[in-house]
Amino acid sequence: TSSSASTHRSRREYNTTSSDYRSSSSPEPAEEEPHFMTFEARLQASRGFFIAGPPVPNPWSNRHLPEVSFRKYHQLCLRGFLVQGMLVFDDPGFVEARSIVENVGWMYTFLHVRPFCPRVVRECISNLYGSDASVYIRGCHFDFDPVVINQLFMTPIVEQPHTWEDGDLSQAIAFLTGGRCTHWEPFSLTQLLPQYLCLYKMCELNWLPGFHVDAMLKKRLRFLFAFVREKPIDFGRLAYDQIIEMSRQSDADKKIVLPNLIYQTLNLQRDILALPGDEPLIGQPQNVSGLEADLSLRRGRRGRIPMIDNYNYM
Repeated sequence: TSSSASTHRSRREYNTTSSDYRSSSSPEPAEEEPHFMTFEARLQASRGFFIAGPPVPNPWSNRHLPEVSFRKYHQLCLRGFLVQGMLVFDDPGFVEARSIVENVGWMYTFLHVRPFCPRVVRECISNLYGSDASVYIRGCHFDFDPVVINQLFMTPIVEQPHTWEDGDLSQAIAFLTGGRCTHWEPFSLTQLLPQYLCLYKMCELNWLPGFHVDAMLKKRLRFLFAFVREKPIDFGRLAYDQIIEMSRQSDADKKIVLPNLIYQTLNLQRDILALPGDEPLIGQPQNVSGLEADLSLRRGRRGRIPMIDNYNYM
């Protein structure tokens, strides 16, 4: 269990009941299918399991626990965001890819992606720096660790995760291209089979975001090779480790990854206190469709990732 001052009910109870959440009596938006929860149902269910702890005594400010996190926050103000994507349900080009994601149990990583408050996201990252189980947000502790991320996005708990990072790259390429390419040098993303091209688009937005440098391309290919074969991968750990790694970087050119997920992880626990100076929500998610996946990668290895450069949000 989390060591934070924010307490919640048994994680085992939460996860055993999460399968019941897939049905909802409330009307479903047009882009969703009936066997998935609405966002409102998720919000109500998840907040029922998180109980606010007492206010944190003697914080450095309402926004920052120690002074060092205030300095970290101002470094983050120089960095933009890599905005995430949301699945278009009725897109026929995504049927097979969606089936793979649903079988793995990761559908909620692409459903209900909401805009975020840039100030809250930066505060979270700056206060998370040096912590490993909880994060100070505006007077209180919120749970923030791999287990909580898995709970809130209803992804499977993995006891023994597969070490996909060590996968054979040539084998991955041959599998994902259906044998059209068998090693790295001549490889292009356009050679991926259509369903895996769609999954690659999902991966670059919501699972392993970053720019199309060779190292990231290879990493995603190894990941997808394991993912489509349903090897056990811990989504909460995958997301959390990327956020922690990003929080330790001071390079202004490095964008903030998974901002929508960060904000949603907090918001699904309870309301976030509004403070003077808070800006409107930003980061409307990109609608991910099979056609967009194909067109964005048609030019070869390199492509564009949606981002927001928010230098004015202090």
